[in-house]
Amino acid sequence: MAEMLAARLHIPSREVRMEKVPVPEPGPGQVRVEVRAAGVCLSDVHLADGTLPPKLLKGDVVTLGHEVAGVVDVLGAGVTDRAAVTAAAATRPGEAAAVWGVVRLPRARST
Repeated sequence: MAEMLAARLHIPSREVRMEKVPVPEPGPGQVRVEVRAAGVCLSDVHLADGTLPPKLLKGDVVTLGHEVAGVVDVLGAGVTDRAAVTAAAATRPGEAAAVWGVVRLPRARST
């Protein structure tokens, strides 16, 4: 299984560590983006400093960095060149994209 590095916040200790995690595969209607740059969001800072309680998080560890830019590298099932494009996504391998993780695209419309 392919791995990648991710900034992971350990909630109990508030320690951020770079850890290897599995590379995700896109599901139907999704694209995977090879991240080329990631920003730190204020919500990431508040999770780390304890001022934002992680009420909706499952478990004690979370991957930070949901503000990313990169290149579409894999298409999920049902995503074609004719798929409707959202303002934040690209739909062909090699296209640049500014996205939030793996995005769901609307179903392609028949022409």
